[in-house]
Amino acid sequence: MLSLSLLPAVLEILRLLLFVAIAVAGLVAFVWANYKAWKSEYYLGGAFLLSAALGAELNLMFGFALTPAVLLGSVLFICALVFRYMIRGRWMVPFLFAAPATVGVALLFLYPLVFEIYLSFHRLNLETLGDWIRTGSIEFTGLENFIQVLQVGSETKESFWLVTARTFAWTGINLVFHVFFGLVLALFLNQKIRWVGAYRTILMLPWAIPQLIAVLAWRGEFHSAYGYVNHLIQIVNEVFSFGVGDARVAPLEWIGFKPQEWWTNPQALFASICIVNIWLGIPFMMMVSLSGLQSISKSYYEAASLDGASAWQRFRHITVPLIKPVLVPSMILGMIWTFNNVNVVYLMTAQRGGSEGADILVSDLYKQAFVYNRYSFSAAYAIVIFSILLVLTVVWMRSSRMTEDPGRG
Repeated sequence: MLSLSLLPAVLEILRLLLFVAIAVAGLVAFVWANYKAWKSEYYLGGAFLLSAALGAELNLMFGFALTPAVLLGSVLFICALVFRYMIRGRWMVPFLFAAPATVGVALLFLYPLVFEIYLSFHRLNLETLGDWIRTGSIEFTGLENFIQVLQVGSETKESFWLVTARTFAWTGINLVFHVFFGLVLALFLNQKIRWVGAYRTILMLPWAIPQLIAVLAWRGEFHSAYGYVNHLIQIVNEVFSFGVGDARVAPLEWIGFKPQEWWTNPQALFASICIVNIWLGIPFMMMVSLSGLQSISKSYYEAASLDGASAWQRFRHITVPLIKPVLVPSMILGMIWTFNNVNVVYLMTAQRGGSEGADILVSDLYKQAFVYNRYSFSAAYAIVIFSILLVLTVVWMRSSRMTEDPGRG
């Protein structure tokens, strides 16, 4: 028997499903009606009257401001213009099939995006949240939130530009190691060796293990007293140390690695987070590279060997050009994932003082939204991060196309 405590939640889910069903049915009916009526001489006039009625209803009955009410009401008339002069009765079946999916996309993506843009131009925080819930009104601030994002200093006491530089360093370091070690391991697995299936399974474990479990396990290994990392560094430094004159040089300490407090030193904490994320990301790039390598015909290498090409020449002139169409998109995905990877940073710093000296943009954004409750500021922050990623992706894709075709501008 259904528990009474679960009944409100079940009813809420049923109401949501009913709303979605009505929205889907309404959208399908709207598309069908436009296809049936677009030739009528009263079509545009009727659409204009419906738009005006919708705008007036939003303004008078639902309390919308005049400008948003007019913009929302004009949607019907704009759709009528599109059906009359652009679609003109074509593609009816594809439009009807796409209508239900459109509702899902609008509910899951479009509405949150529009609301976030709206929120970024207003003032909503823990102080004004109650007023907004009671009255439905929220103060318009224009570009103030965006200006605050770009200003030096915030609630986390770190400059936006410093966090941005650290994020670029984080993304670049991780991407370089992901691609390098992923390609090296893929070249190894592409050889005819025994137990290659077992090696592939073992090397895929970091990608298969849930990220939460993997990061928490790694966090324990960076414990200053009981963690394996400090003990390993100490053992390597003792075993492989050598003398230079009167001084004794430890190899790992010479390049900057020594037993230390990983959680309290921001630079050490940032290094530990990079190590963990590199370990987590190598298997994906390895499998992508391996799939690209296995698609290259062996005849290319045989012909090059007959022509006297060395292993490096075969790699440079055959492997790299032919694997590039597979590797470049995966690098773009890897860049975006790494840039937005808040999980590793948050889990490595959580319950350890949450050191802000190791924050990247998305973890700083998380704190602004859910620790300091600056909702409008966080919305503007998210749009700035999205803009940075969009520019990076466009530049990367354009440069990769120009590399493939130097004559292309």
